[in-house]
Amino acid sequence: MRITAMLACWILFAGSVSAAEPDRLFQSNNALNISITAPMDEIDDTRDKEQEYEGTLSYLDDSGAEVILNAAYSVRGNWRLDKRNCRYAQMWVNLQRSQVVGTLFENQNRLKLVVQCGSQDRYADYIYKEIQAYDIFSELSELHFDTRLLNVNYIDSEDPDSTRTQVAFFIEHQNRVAERFGYDEVELNTLPLAELNPLQSTVVSMFMYLIGNVDFSIISGPEGEECCHNAKQLQDDAGEYYPVPYDFDASGFVDTNYAPEPDPRFNLRSNRSRLFRGFCVEQAVLDEALRIYQTKRDRIMSIVADDPNVSSRATNRNIRYLEDFYGVLDDEKDIERAFIRNCR
Repeated sequence: MRITAMLACWILFAGSVSAAEPDRLFQSNNALNISITAPMDEIDDTRDKEQEYEGTLSYLDDSGAEVILNAAYSVRGNWRLDKRNCRYAQMWVNLQRSQVVGTLFENQNRLKLVVQCGSQDRYADYIYKEIQAYDIFSELSELHFDTRLLNVNYIDSEDPDSTRTQVAFFIEHQNRVAERFGYDEVELNTLPLAELNPLQSTVVSMFMYLIGNVDFSIISGPEGEECCHNAKQLQDDAGEYYPVPYDFDASGFVDTNYAPEPDPRFNLRSNRSRLFRGFCVEQAVLDEALRIYQTKRDRIMSIVADDPNVSSRATNRNIRYLEDFYGVLDDEKDIERAFIRNCR
């Protein structure tokens, strides 16, 4: 099939995106042990986005010495902020630039901390599966958010005997992704569809189909907020926009017990049901996106199959879920039904 010169440039550019190496915090796949000391009970009780809580973050460096950093904590999120959905609040971790120089947290000023919503084992499984989703997307696109698995010892500064240890993970801040790639952050609420990079946008929308997520937008954000919904946009020197997805706990892949029901407009039976919400693109772009997914097939399967942290039942269920996705990709008629007839 003949590819237009401009389309060839899009594919070449999108496929050759490169960045500076990840920051030190995100260079390891091993779980990092940290301690957070803050008024945890108050944070979980009040859930006030306007309030910052002073505390510390500590860890052991390579020599075994304890490093203690001042930190300010604030709550974040919407759905998970509701106590009916999550027992523990999701948080922002704000560090002092002057303190992090030379530490594992160098270049980190503001980090999202994704915490377990509850104490039971299934909530740890949700954390591990959401990290898997980030890892899968990182195989598909160089332009992605890095994550770091954590074992967090939460210490209440008002009652030091009140502690809990749970898994969590950090998400790289969008400004670090932009800086590493030399892109600009985007503060617009709505973006022109014609200025989206077609390949990156298709890869993102196909990824959302893979994990069973319809709770996103790559062209607009909530009223009064920057674009987009569960995706950030970065802009290159040529003016094209590149979506970078995040927050996958509402997906069928993570399959949390607190996920909202799918939007009734989509007529889906559950959050495990799939619907492609991508935009219509030239056939060559779709073919290239499909090629990327087929090329990464074995690696994507191994991310799920080889993770010792997730229960065998949840692992086997998601392997079948991925096999269903690749069953679509292996059938030309299913590709047409899923990605061509349903494109917008």
